[in-house]
Amino acid sequence: MVEPGERVLVVTAHPDDAEFHFGATIAALTDAGADVRYLICSDGAQGEPVDATTPVRMDEQRAAAAVLGVREVRFLGLPDGCLEPTLALRREITAQIRRDRPALVLTHYPRRVLDIPIEASHPDHIAVGEATLAAVYPDADNPRACPELARDGLGPHRVREVWVPGYERPNHFVDATPYIDRKSDALRQHRSQTGGEPPAWVFEWMRQAGRGPGYDYAEHYRRIAIG
Repeated sequence: MVEPGERVLVVTAHPDDAEFHFGATIAALTDAGADVRYLICSDGAQGEPVDATTPVRMDEQRAAAAVLGVREVRFLGLPDGCLEPTLALRREITAQIRRDRPALVLTHYPRRVLDIPIEASHPDHIAVGEATLAAVYPDADNPRACPELARDGLGPHRVREVWVPGYERPNHFVDATPYIDRKSDALRQHRSQTGGEPPAWVFEWMRQAGRGPGYDYAEHYRRIAIG
């Protein structure tokens, strides 16, 4: 998927999104020697239950990332439930791309999909997916975009490819079967959201994703090559 030592940036809306959407893939990437880093855009303050405060969710996210071998977790701390694909959010993501210089970016699907459970099309997910794709192209690679970043030493960088969840016409499948236990352990760290056990729908979704390529479990993607 990537060469050993190459960087991968995972950009999500909420603490726990990375593990729910990409947990097995992230484990596979880190096992292969990738340097995986997270950027979490919201503060997670609208999670359930009400005592799942921002510090609790941040600590849970760090613990889950550690299970998967993630190198670094950064938080923008924007208000949960209020994310929009603004120029300001694009700039923050662009700065992170230029700072980390990843070959691969994983993020949310950038628009609503009506034939899957509505939770997958959370407005914050859509906003972060769209802002991330705009940050990848054209912002991160354009020396005339965000010139203040270049003045701070963050020069242009071209991402090689982006993976978003394969809700429509998936064209890339990761065999998640060897990483089910790691993904489960990572999800257990989000105790405020899972009660300590991953929900059954996670594994059913992965079984369905694996049927096409013949895996017991898979995570599937729409893979976007950046020309």
